[in-house]
Amino acid sequence: METSLKSGEIVSVLKREIEQFSSYSQTADIGEVIQAGDGIARVYGLQSVISGELLEIEISGNRTVTGIALNLEEDNVGVVLLDDAMHVKEGDIVRRTGEVAKVPAGEELLGRIVDPLGRPIDDGKPFQTTVKRPIECKAPGIVDRENVCEPMYTGLKAIDALVPIGRGQRELIIGDRRTGKTAIAIDAIINQGKNSSEPVYCFYVAIGQKRSSVVRVVEKLKEHDALKYTTVVCATAGDPAPLQYIAPYAACAMAEYFRDSGRHALIIYDDLTKQAQAYRQLSLLLRRPPGREAYPGDIFYLHSRLLERAAKLSKAKGGGSLTALPIVETQAGDISAYIPTNVISITDGQIFLESHLFNSGLRPAINAGISVSRVGGAAQNKAMKQTAGSLRLELAQFRELASFSQFSADLDKTTKAQLDRGERLTEILKQKQYQPMEIMDQVMIIYAGTHGYLDRYPSSKLEIYERHLHLFLREKYKTFMEKLRKAGQLTTDLDKEAKEVLDDFASLFDPSVSIESIEAGYTNRIALALSDSPGFALSEMLKLIERATAKELRTASLQDEIGDILKDSDEESSAGKDTFSKIVENCVILDLDQTLTLQELFRKAASKLSEEVQFEADQIYERLMDREETSSTALTSVFAVPHLVVPGEHKFALLAVRSKPGVSFSMSAPKVHATFFLAGTIDERSTHLLALAGIAQTVNEQDFLSKWVNAQNHQELRKIMLSSRQKKEAV
Repeated sequence: METSLKSGEIVSVLKREIEQFSSYSQTADIGEVIQAGDGIARVYGLQSVISGELLEIEISGNRTVTGIALNLEEDNVGVVLLDDAMHVKEGDIVRRTGEVAKVPAGEELLGRIVDPLGRPIDDGKPFQTTVKRPIECKAPGIVDRENVCEPMYTGLKAIDALVPIGRGQRELIIGDRRTGKTAIAIDAIINQGKNSSEPVYCFYVAIGQKRSSVVRVVEKLKEHDALKYTTVVCATAGDPAPLQYIAPYAACAMAEYFRDSGRHALIIYDDLTKQAQAYRQLSLLLRRPPGREAYPGDIFYLHSRLLERAAKLSKAKGGGSLTALPIVETQAGDISAYIPTNVISITDGQIFLESHLFNSGLRPAINAGISVSRVGGAAQNKAMKQTAGSLRLELAQFRELASFSQFSADLDKTTKAQLDRGERLTEILKQKQYQPMEIMDQVMIIYAGTHGYLDRYPSSKLEIYERHLHLFLREKYKTFMEKLRKAGQLTTDLDKEAKEVLDDFASLFDPSVSIESIEAGYTNRIALALSDSPGFALSEMLKLIERATAKELRTASLQDEIGDILKDSDEESSAGKDTFSKIVENCVILDLDQTLTLQELFRKAASKLSEEVQFEADQIYERLMDREETSSTALTSVFAVPHLVVPGEHKFALLAVRSKPGVSFSMSAPKVHATFFLAGTIDERSTHLLALAGIAQTVNEQDFLSKWVNAQNHQELRKIMLSSRQKKEAV
């Protein structure tokens, strides 16, 4: 069937089309890739592109690759490719975006792990924030700044006392590999969570690190509940050099969001040496002329424009701050290399870490003689300034005398006293990793050292002294510590009171009878009790026996006491049975169906035990973790017995945990399904021993594990705990 249009219809169609015709046109600046390789592309045809502009390269599969214009030459543009560099080839079309690189910013990034482009890499949900900030921006001017006047506590005695850091400062952490640089930075992040009234938002930038190292850092932050106020920006060794190059700038832009909104932020660059190496790689590929150590001529500007963005803003600008702790790695302690000297000249001070100090057991391995904080002194806590004012001088004199004393065996009394004092001051500056300390606790232990209260004790006992002093202050002198925190300085009255407090503690403290040795004794007794029971491998138990002191092993009264309990040989054993029944009746039971990490289990246990023995949950958790790091309390694949002694009188608690999925106490050991937490005061030692003996007999039952895992309710679990006692009575 043929159709024909009349001339009138044709005219009307043409008129309608002419009326609807749009004259809109769009122009685009388009270039073409003329060379590509090694993460670099050379583009021809982009005459109006600006330095640092984002470019989009169209590749096969209707995809685009993002790049940054870094080299502007007469006939081409050098572009660094941020992703999918392998798919870019000659002839690909390149378009300008008219924008510089930007990253998302805001509270939504807290607790997340992102790449340098702000994309989440932690399997979390995509960001909804509309706030975007350019990764490169101008640092605040002189008028917009204020002097550094507020302290930024790291929780480390050696730093807060000798090289104090202020908010808005740039303090370099420098040293050879494996000297504890990252550990200091992570401790500083963990310590920021202790002040909830004025939070500090933290950013950790991993540049060129191994993925496994970054995972360990993230796990530690999670373990100490620090990830919730921290953002981890990750450009690992396996990522392209352009991402390692822009990572610090991107993280700084995210941190500036908090600074510019009147809040406080802390950023860790770990480390700038690897960023400089990535930039050197890009520069050489872009054929920029190399200079010293093959670095390009603008390598100083690379770090200066980054670190200048850390600042304490004036009140007119909101009073926010951004504190930077850049890390630089040296080779064989050579701080005169190109990058270290550059960053030292840019920053406001440096913390030097040395390998020989680290290997000698001084951790953090800070060389106090050459470490310095140029502006932090103005922000230092007044109480700390009063207490630690003479500390640096005394340590300097100690080092000088120690070097001369090597040439002389005959020393006068004064010199000997100075050496002894210096040795003790050095000892109290030691601190375990991931255990930052509150500033006033630091003040009290340093006050004790500088005022001679430690001179009577051997150096080996000072760690015990410090731990017991902090417990003593929390228990007995809580009011004094609150007054000290409120005043912020040692007034005449507080100074007098501090001496009275330390005198009181000195009259009570006996380093030969410590909580640690008593705990070791308990562990030893349970191991001995189990060693008489067939069916258990002794290898794991013997590890615990090693921790018991020789003195505790030979204590006859304890040997007799545990012997009576195990043999059920006298009247006391009958009373012991009744006591154990009461312990089981009163014990708290925690039933877990979900899989927990060891840290999560200990957190829950600490919370429960805290209610029972009226002791701080954080302290219980720290003590449990400290014990676990020394040697696992998982005696077998069936059960574990973490336990501790708490201050006070007439307190005892047993917490029984049934975990159906099991808990991993170590990577190599099987999962544990029954965990018994014991906590009590020293005067309840016999109760503690009775509980341990009862548990030892219970878990020795052949079908204990199956009964324990399959029990229907708490009452059945209690019956299982008492079953071995009931069987013995029946016999």
